[in-house]
Amino acid sequence: MSNGPESGHGRTLLARRRRSVFRELFASMISFGIGVGILFPPFASWTLGSSEAMSVRFFAMCLGAGLTVGAANFMLFRIFVTREMRRVVDGMTHINESVARAEGTGGECADDCMLAVTSDDLIGEMSTAFNGMAEAIGRRISVESTTRALLAELSGTMDLEIVTDKILKGLASICGANSGVLYADTGTRMELMQTFGIDVTNELPKVLDAKQGLTSRALATGNPIHVVPERDGFTWFNTSTPFGQMRPKSIGLVPLMAEQRVVGLVALSCAKGELDADQRALLETMRKQSAPYLATAIMHRKVEDLAAVDELTHLLNRRFGMRRLSEEFSRSVRHGVPVSVIMLDIDKFKDFNDTYGHDAGDAVLVAVSRVIEDSIRSGDVAFRYGGEELVVVTPGMGLNDAAAMAERVRRLIASTKVKWGGQTLSVTVSVGAASWPVVRASTPEELVSYADMAMYEAKHGGRNRVALNDGDRVIETSEVRTSAIEKDQTSARPTAKRQRKSPPKRSPKSSPGKPSGSAGKSGGRSKQRPRRADGKKPGQRTDKPEGRKDKPPRGE
Repeated sequence: MSNGPESGHGRTLLARRRRSVFRELFASMISFGIGVGILFPPFASWTLGSSEAMSVRFFAMCLGAGLTVGAANFMLFRIFVTREMRRVVDGMTHINESVARAEGTGGECADDCMLAVTSDDLIGEMSTAFNGMAEAIGRRISVESTTRALLAELSGTMDLEIVTDKILKGLASICGANSGVLYADTGTRMELMQTFGIDVTNELPKVLDAKQGLTSRALATGNPIHVVPERDGFTWFNTSTPFGQMRPKSIGLVPLMAEQRVVGLVALSCAKGELDADQRALLETMRKQSAPYLATAIMHRKVEDLAAVDELTHLLNRRFGMRRLSEEFSRSVRHGVPVSVIMLDIDKFKDFNDTYGHDAGDAVLVAVSRVIEDSIRSGDVAFRYGGEELVVVTPGMGLNDAAAMAERVRRLIASTKVKWGGQTLSVTVSVGAASWPVVRASTPEELVSYADMAMYEAKHGGRNRVALNDGDRVIETSEVRTSAIEKDQTSARPTAKRQRKSPPKRSPKSSPGKPSGSAGKSGGRSKQRPRRADGKKPGQRTDKPEGRKDKPPRGE
C-alpha cells in the first residue's frame, strides 16, 4: 500500500467523512449550556450580593436551564436548517443523475439541472453557486455532445464534399449563421469547396485571394476573426441569398488548422452581433477538432486524383473514365434519358512525333485536352481513351446536341495554334459520336464502339470532320437527316422482347480518296458508299465488334 501524499490525502478525506456536523453541534450546544449553568451562579451572587445564588439548588437549576436551552437550540436547528439542507441535497442528487444521463446520451440538461433558490441567506447562496456549477457542466456536456456528434459523422467518410458540408454546417449552427462558405487548401491555392445558404454566382470567388485584408490576417495568424459591421465601421458587407440581398449582423472568419498550417477557411454570415463566451469556446473546440478530418479528406482527394487522372493530359484515365461512363450508362437506362459518347482522334499525330519529337506530340495532346476541358459542361466526363484518342461522355444529351457539341469542339481545336520550338503547329481532330438509345447498345463498351466506328469513318472521309453513328449507318454532321435525329425522341427503355442490335464491325481500310458513305443532300438520296472487301457497306451491322485488328494505323 502506498504511503505517499495521495494515500495521506485519502485518509484525510475519509476522516472528514466520518465527522458528523450535527453531533459536533449538539455537543457544542450542551457544553455551552453546562458552561452557562456553571458560570451563572457566581455571576448572580456577585451582581445581586446574595449568598442564595451560590447554593447547590441554584447551581442545579442553572445547569438544568443551560442544558435545556442547548438541547432546544439543537432541535430547532435540526427542524429548520436540516429541512432546507435536505431539499438542497435531494436537488443535488437529482441534478447529478440528470447530468449523468445527459452525458451518457449526448442530450441536454436544462431546467431539471437547476436548484430552486428559496432564501437569500447562506443556503440560498449555496444553491445559486451550485446552479452556476451545473450550468457550466451543462455547457461542457453540450460542447462535448455536439463535438462528438460532428466527429462521429466526419470519421465515417473521407469524401471531401461530405466532410466540407458537415464542417461548414456544424460551425454555422454554433453562431446561428444563415449562410457561409468553406475554402480548402488544395496545395497551391484556397479553392471554394462548399457553400451554405448563399447564391453561387460569378461574384463569389472560386479561388480565395489571400491578399485581402481580413482574409490575409486570418490566414496569417490562424486565429478566428469576428467582425461586427456596425461596430467596426464596415458598412459594405452584404450577402446574396436565394431570398435576395441581406446584411449580416456579423461576419466570422474561422481558419481550420492542422499540423501548424491552415488547411481551410470558413466564412460565416451570423444572425447575431456578438458571440458569447460559450459560443466562442465551442467554435474554437470544433474548428480545432474538425481540421484534421478536412486535411485527411483533402489528401484522400489528391490520392484519388493521382490514381484517376492521366498524368499528361490531366483528364481522367481510361479506367476511371470507363467507370464513369458505366455509371452514366446505367443511370440513363434506369431513368430513360439519353447519353452520348464523343470520340476524338488527333489527325496525323504520328507526324508530330516523327517531325518535331515526342515532346511536341505531348504538347499537342495537352493543348487539345485543354480545349476539350474548357468546352464541355460541368457534368460531362472527359478522359483519355488511349494514345491520341480522347472521349467525352455527355449525360442527358441526345444525338443532335452531341453533334453540335462535337462540331463546336472540332472548330475550336482547328483554330488552336500550338507553339513549339519556335514554330506554330496546327492541329485538327476527327470526331465520331453515338447516342443511346439511338443506337441499341447493351453495354457502355458497345456505345464506345459505335462512336469509335463513326470516328474512323470521319478519318477515312478526309479528317477534320465529325461523323455520327445512328445505329443504321454513319453520317456526317452536315448531312444529318431529321429522321435520324428523331430517334432521340423514342422510348429509352427497350422491352425484354425487343431485340438489341449489335454494333457494326469496323470496315477494313478503304481508299482515302473515296468518300465514306453519308446521307444524301437535297433530294434525300445517299451518296454511293464504297464496299468493303467482303462486299458489304461500311457501317453495315454484322455481329458484335471483334476489336481493331482491321483499323488503319494510329495517328493517320
